[in-house]
Amino acid sequence: TMLYTFLLALLLCSVDAIQVPFPQSASEIRASTIIISSTPPPLTQQLLLGSGTKAEVISCLPPSKSMADENFFSLLFGTPSDKKPKKPVLAFLHGSFHASWCWQEKYLPYFASLGYPCVAFSLQGTGGTPTVEEGATKVQISSHVADLDSFLRGLSDDDANSLGLELGEDPKIVLLGHSFGGLTIMKWLEQYYGEEEERNINQQKINLAGVSLLCSVPPSGNGKMTMRFLLRSFRDSWLIIQGFVLKKAITDKAICRELFFGGAENDNGISNEDVERYQSYFDRDTVATIDLSDLAKKLPSMKVDKQSGKAQFVDHLPSKSLVIAACDDFIVDEEGSRESARYLGLEAPVIVDSPHDVMLGKNWKNGADAILEWVQGL
Repeated sequence: TMLYTFLLALLLCSVDAIQVPFPQSASEIRASTIIISSTPPPLTQQLLLGSGTKAEVISCLPPSKSMADENFFSLLFGTPSDKKPKKPVLAFLHGSFHASWCWQEKYLPYFASLGYPCVAFSLQGTGGTPTVEEGATKVQISSHVADLDSFLRGLSDDDANSLGLELGEDPKIVLLGHSFGGLTIMKWLEQYYGEEEERNINQQKINLAGVSLLCSVPPSGNGKMTMRFLLRSFRDSWLIIQGFVLKKAITDKAICRELFFGGAENDNGISNEDVERYQSYFDRDTVATIDLSDLAKKLPSMKVDKQSGKAQFVDHLPSKSLVIAACDDFIVDEEGSRESARYLGLEAPVIVDSPHDVMLGKNWKNGADAILEWVQGL
C-alpha cells in the first residue's frame, strides 16, 4: 500500500499542474494544486509607513510551488504543513547614493529562490522615497530610524499599520544593512532596546531573529576612518571627498568604479553600461542626504562600553550577529569593520572577496553565501 501511494505521488508530481481528486472540499482541492513556477520577479510598490513616510518598497517572495507542494504532501501523508518552521523574512537596508534597487538585481531573487521572503525599502531622500519635508536636502538620522521602525512593524499582517505584504502575523525578521544603512540599524537597535521597558503595552514587539551589517559605516561614524585615510594616502582621501562630498561618483566613471566596484584594473563584472546605469541611480537617490552635523551629535559609539566597544543592548539580541567586511573595500577599512564587530559583541568580522558593493558585480555570491550560512544557523 505504501509503495502504491509513493508511486502515485511520483506520477502526480510529473505533470505541470494537477487537481488532486481525493480531498473532499473545493478549498482543499485548490490548495493541493501543484504549480511549477520559478521565483516571481521583485515587486516595487509605493507604500505608506506608520511614520507617515510614503516609501518605495521592493519585495521578492519564494516560488508558490514550494507552498503547493507542502499542501499536497501534507494531504497525501496526513502531516500538517504548518508544523514546518517558516523561514525568516530577510529585510535589507541600503546605504548612501543607493536605494532598495541595489538588492533587487542579485540578493532578493537569490534568497527568495531558497525560500526566504525578501523585502527592502528606500530611505527618505532617494528617488523612490521623497522627504516628508518638501524640498529638504538633508535628512536626520532620527527620521531614518523612525521609518525603519515603522517598516519593520509593517511587515506583520496583524500590525495596525501593516504594509499588506502577506508575510504572516508576527514574522521572524532578519535585518541586514549595507554601509550607512548599517549605521541606521545600529541607531535603531539602540533606540529599540533602550526603550524596551518604556514601550507602550499596546505596541507590539518586533520578532527580530538576527542582525547583519555589510561593509557598514562603524559606530564612530566616518571621522576616525577619514583620519586613517589621510595618514595612509592623501590620494585615497581626496578620491573619497570627490566621490561623496563633490558627488563626482555620479559623473566620473573612474571614481565610481574605484569607490564601489573595485577599480579599473578589474571590472568585477560591471560593464561601462552598468556604471552609467548605476550613476543615473546615484543621481536620483541623492536628492537629500544624511545630515552629518546632526549625526555627529548622535553617533552610536557614544553609548558603548569604553573598554570593549560593545553596545549596551548586545545581551538582548536574539542571536549572534554577523558583520561582513570586504577585502577590496575602498570606503570602509578593515578597522572600521572590526569596530562594528566589537559593537555587536563579535571578535572579528567575516571578510569576503569583494569591493564595497558586495551585492553587485561578479563576486556578489561571496557575501550572499556568508549570509546564507549564518541565517541557516539562526
